[in-house]
Amino acid sequence: MADAASAPVTEEAVSADAFRLLRADIISGALQAGSRLRFIELQARYGIGTSPLREALSRLAADRLVLQEVNRGFRVPPISLKDFSDIAALRVDLESKAIESSVAHGDESWEEGVVLAHHRLRRLGRVEAEPEGDTVPEEWETRHRAFHNALIAACGSPWTLHFCAVLHDQFDRYRRLAGRDPVVQVRLAQQHEELLDAAIGRDAVRAGKVLAAHIELTATAVLERLERMA
Repeated sequence: MADAASAPVTEEAVSADAFRLLRADIISGALQAGSRLRFIELQARYGIGTSPLREALSRLAADRLVLQEVNRGFRVPPISLKDFSDIAALRVDLESKAIESSVAHGDESWEEGVVLAHHRLRRLGRVEAEPEGDTVPEEWETRHRAFHNALIAACGSPWTLHFCAVLHDQFDRYRRLAGRDPVVQVRLAQQHEELLDAAIGRDAVRAGKVLAAHIELTATAVLERLERMA
């Protein structure tokens, strides 16, 4: 049997890597809002050929993380406060319903997943030193997203999960650009605890209300900081 390490890398796998790298750099702001995505620059940045990059950009354009313009190629979407407000409102509506369904129908395995995801997020918050400036460690971002994903994982609708993920990506692009507010961050961490309590207490209505308030608080802080930056 051939060694897996020596197996040829397929174009599909390369395209998936390109998608993952581009998506991460757009959400984190490493690729700036409004900037052109030129193939020669992307090839140099990622060491990936034109064909898989084009496929990855087309996938990202389908989720509106990239804009594809006729005869002008691709670019990162510009920042729009109106656009962010729309994203936040949609996320509140869809995700609060998703968590209500998830809390109502999740089994023991789902509950264990929520508890573990929350523990990993809270544990990182305890052991990480306060980051300098407005940024947070990438590992915190990963665990934070995992906790939110775990909360809605048992909603029973793959389409809902897909659209929640798309909206979360869009939301996080603005949130990470705005940076963090230490005062607001304390309340957001408290709401994580409240979300856990509502989830394991099987209080679907409360879970929906807390999650809606959590997203709205974040959105308000992001809008205020972006307006000051503007």
